[in-house]
Amino acid sequence: MDERIALDGRILHPAGDGVVYGPGSTAQHLAGLIARMGRTRPFLVTTGSVVRAGLDAEVVAALGVEPVGVFDGSVEHTPAPVVLAATAAARDADADCLVSLGGSSVVDLTKGVALVLAAGDEVLQRRVDRSLLDRPKLPHVSLPTTLSGAEFTGVAGITDPTSSVKRAYMHPTLAPRWVVLDPLLARATPAALWSATGMKVLADTIEVLCSRLATPMSDAVALGALAILDEHLVTSTSDPENLVARGWSQFAVAMVLPQLVGVGLGLVAALRHQLGGGLGVPHGVASTIVLPHVLRWNAADAARPLRRAAAVMGLGDGDAVVARLESLTDQLGLPRRLRDVGVRREDFSRVAEHVLHDAALSTNPRDVPDVDAVVEVLDAAF
Repeated sequence: MDERIALDGRILHPAGDGVVYGPGSTAQHLAGLIARMGRTRPFLVTTGSVVRAGLDAEVVAALGVEPVGVFDGSVEHTPAPVVLAATAAARDADADCLVSLGGSSVVDLTKGVALVLAAGDEVLQRRVDRSLLDRPKLPHVSLPTTLSGAEFTGVAGITDPTSSVKRAYMHPTLAPRWVVLDPLLARATPAALWSATGMKVLADTIEVLCSRLATPMSDAVALGALAILDEHLVTSTSDPENLVARGWSQFAVAMVLPQLVGVGLGLVAALRHQLGGGLGVPHGVASTIVLPHVLRWNAADAARPLRRAAAVMGLGDGDAVVARLESLTDQLGLPRRLRDVGVRREDFSRVAEHVLHDAALSTNPRDVPDVDAVVEVLDAAF
C-alpha cells in the first residue's frame, strides 16, 4: 500500500470466536470449546486418509462427549452430492454442532453441511434466494491438518458436478466459530500435501500484500506471515515431527487468512478455483504452478509490494522473489508446469472464461480485461 494515499476504507473480520493453538491443544481445549457453546451432540466430518491415520480417534477422545455421528466421505473440491450426503447424515443424527478434521475440502464440506442444514437442499441450486444464507447455522469447530486456511474464511467452495464449476457460497456465519491449530494433528499429513498447501498460503500472503485494497495492517500481517513461511515451510515439510516448524507454519495461516475478508486476493486465487473445480487440480498444486507467472504478469503494477516481499525474504528485488519461489517449488518437489498435472491447452479457453467471473479478480493489482489475458498466463505456466 502506498502511504501517500489518504487512508479511507473499512476493516472486516470473519465471524469466528477465536483460535487456540499449540501442541496438544486438541486434548487440552476441544471439550471445553464444545461445552462453552452449550452443545452436547457433535457430528464429526473428516476424510478417509485421516481415519486411516487414526486421528479421528484422538479427536473423538478429546470431545468430552460421544459424537452422534461421523462422516468420513469428504473428497477433493467438495462435490455438491457429497455435501448433501453428509448433511443427511448430520440431520438424521440430530447434531447440534459440527467438528471438521482435515484439510480445505473437509472444512468446506462442513461449511456446506451447516449451510444446507440451515437453508435446505435448494440452497445449492444454481439460482437461489440469497436470503437463505442469512439463516442461523450450527456452530462449527475446525481442526485443520493442512495449511490451506479454509477454516479462517466464511466461504464454502462447492463443485457442481454437472458443469464442473466450483461455486463460492459466502456468508460471515459460515466461518468456524473456533479453530484449533494443533501440530500433533498435522504430523501425519503427507509431505506433498503439507508443502502444496503451504505454497498455497504463501501465494495468498503475496496476493494480500499486492491487493488493491491492502491496508497498513494487512501489509504488516502479510509480511510477518511471509517471513515465517520462508523460514519454516521447508523444515516443516521435511520433518513432520518438528512441532515447532509445523506450529509456526500453522500460525502464519492464522495471521494472513483472516485478512482475505476485507482485502481479497487476485489472479492466482481465481485460477486455482477454476483449475480445481473444472479440471481437478488440487488448489495447492495449482497455486504453486501459476504463482510465478502471475507475479511476472502483475509485476509492473505490484512493484512496490514485491520489493517489500523481497526485503523480508532477504532478496534484492521482485524478480528475485519469483526466482526464489521457483527454487522453493523445486526444493519441495512440487510440479512447475500445468502440463505435468494433466492440463491441456484446449482447456485454456474454458478455464479462462470462468476465471473472468471469479470475484478474486476485483482486487488483483492489474486489470484482467479478457480471456486472452488469462490465456497468456496459462500459456506461460504450461
